[in-house]
Amino acid sequence: MLAPCDGTIAKVVDGLPDMPVPVMDPGNRAGNYLAVDCERFFVILAHLKQGSIRVQTGDKVESGQPLGEMGNSGNSSEPHLHVHAQRGLPEAAPLGGEPLALTINGVFPVRNDRIHIK
Repeated sequence: MLAPCDGTIAKVVDGLPDMPVPVMDPGNRAGNYLAVDCERFFVILAHLKQGSIRVQTGDKVESGQPLGEMGNSGNSSEPHLHVHAQRGLPEAAPLGGEPLALTINGVFPVRNDRIHIK
């Protein structure tokens, strides 16, 4: 998984176990995740593999920089990467900011789209 923008790592949560398919952990919705402060918004990358995150809070990152690996932590029934753009980063609810639309390589993805980056 690569950094979606130039920015600063605003938050890192790691150490939660990857869940066996199809078991889910609803008490930890995002599972292992990191939040990238892209200046005008945050991008949350969630359900990451336990112990795979390569950055720490406060680190500066560049677009395309490796950050970690997707996994199956948190409230996830199968391994995938949850990408979420938002304004704000509420402490008690990391996915609770004002949601924003995003494009990837000029394409507006919708829920459950598969995205292949070359």
